[in-house]
Formats: sequence, C-alpha cells, structure tokens
Amino acid sequence: MKLIRKRNINKYLFLLLALISLTNPIFAGYGGEGTKNKAEKMSKFKTQELIDYVNLTIYYLYSAENKNERHVILFKSCQKLLNSNKKTVKGKDKKNLTSCTNLMNMGTYKNESSNASSNSTENNIKTKKETRRKEEARKEAEARREEEARREEKARKEAEARREEEAKREAEARRREEARREEKARKEAEARREEEAKREEEAKREEEAKREAEARRREEAKAKREAEARRREEAKAKREAEARRREEAKAKREAEARRREEAKAKREAEAKRREETSKSRSNIDYKSRSTIEFSDDGDSGLIDF
Repeated sequence: MKLIRKRNINKYLFLLLALISLTNPIFAGYGGEGTKNKAEKMSKFKTQELIDYVNLTIYYLYSAENKNERHVILFKSCQKLLNSNKKTVKGKDKKNLTSCTNLMNMGTYKNESSNASSNSTENNIKTKKETRRKEEARKEAEARREEEARREEKARKEAEARREEEAKREAEARRREEARREEKARKEAEARREEEAKREEEAKREEEAKREAEARRREEAKAKREAEARRREEAKAKREAEARRREEAKAKREAEARRREEAKAKREAEAKRREETSKSRSNIDYKSRSTIEFSDDGDSGLIDF
C-alpha cells in the first residue's frame, strides 16, 4: 500500500510540474509551444514601462560581471522588436516579448535596473554641469573673438572700400574689354553654329537620301521576292493543273477501258444468248421432225391394217 501511495504521489507531482511548466509564461516564452502561431498586436507589449525596463536591464546586464547570456539575448531581441515598426508579432517574437513582460512583472532585475538608472542620472547631471561650464567659457571666448572680429571687420571694410573704388574702375575697363571680346566671340560662335547647322542639314539630307534609297532597295527586293513567289505559285498551279489533267485523262482512259470491257462482255453475252437460242431452236425442230415422222408411220400402218 505504501509503495502504491508513493507511486501515486510521484505521479501527481510529475503531473503538477508538467502543468506548471506549460502554464508558466516564462517557460512558455523560452520553449513552450502555446499559441505561438496566433498573432498579437504590438501595442499590447509596446508600453513605456516595458521599454524603460528593457533598456535599463540591458544597461545593467552589460555592466554586470556575471551576466546571464540567455537573458542578454532575450532582452536584446525585445529591444529590437520594441524599436521596430511592426504592428503584430507572433511565434518566437511573441514569446520573447511575453517573457520580458513576465520578468518585469515578477520584479526580476528591478532593483539593479533602478540602481543603473540612478547612476545614469547622476552621470547625466555631472555631464550637464560640465557641459554648462564649457558652454559659458566658450561663449565668453566667442564674445572676445566677435569684438576683435568687429574691429578687424571695420578696418577691413575701409580698406575694402578703397580697393573697391579702384577695382570698380578696373572692372569697368575689363567689362568693356570683355564685352568687346564677348561680342566678337558671339559672332564667331554664331558663324560656327550656322556652319555647323549647314553641315548637319547636309548630313541630314544625305542620311535621308540614304534611307530613301535603302527603302527603295528594300521595296524592290520585296517586289522581286513577291514576283518570284507569284511565279512559283503559278508554276505550282500549272503543275497541279497538269497533274489534274493527267488524272482526268487517266480516269477517262480507265472509264473507256471499262466501257470496252462492258461492251465486250455484252457482245459475248449476246453471242452466248444467240448460241443458246440457236441450240434451243435446233432441238425444237428436231423434236418436231421426229414427231411428224412418227405420225406418218402410224398413219400408214393404220391404213395398211
């Protein structure tokens, strides 16, 4: 009885463990089949709380000495999915997001990620103060440089005004010279363009003439091929007509031969009928003569008697 009870207890424990492993979302997230093929909306998982938790946990795991590589892979996958533009998830992606959500709800890495967040905030504050000091020093140096630049700019503008006046006169002379050269160059370019247009027009006409000549050659070749095809068709028609005439002549000869055979057969049948008629008449005449002779003898005997 004790052995049976022990076996039943072990059996119930095994069933309980199996049920827990199947219903626990963490285990289902890693290896359970569950409803992995059913798609879920990404908005179900994409919350600010989960995004912050995943980012801080990854920061903590990378800074920890003995990190869980499996959790690193899991949280990196969740971070990639949360940063994507997917609308729905299913299969392995759904399981990974479910596992990250369940770990967050269970409080796993909660304290460590909070400490990492605090350290990160302190570092950010220190960095901001240092940045502010650098920015103030940069602005003071920038103000000094701007004052110096203004003085230099004023002196430069005065010298520039003098140079500009001289440059204007020189530029005016250069413009007149440049205008003269441009007008000359324009005329030359115009003459070149006209010459080029003439050459292009001549080349175009020659090309057009070549195309027309080629088109005529193609038309003539086409006409020759068509005429040759017509000659072949006519020759073929003649051969077919000649063959038909031969066939008709042969058919006529065969019909004439059949008529001769039929006429010959008729003549032979007529001759045979005449011969049979002649024979039958001969037999009738012979019988008639025999009867007559017999009658004559009787009569004579009766008379004699």
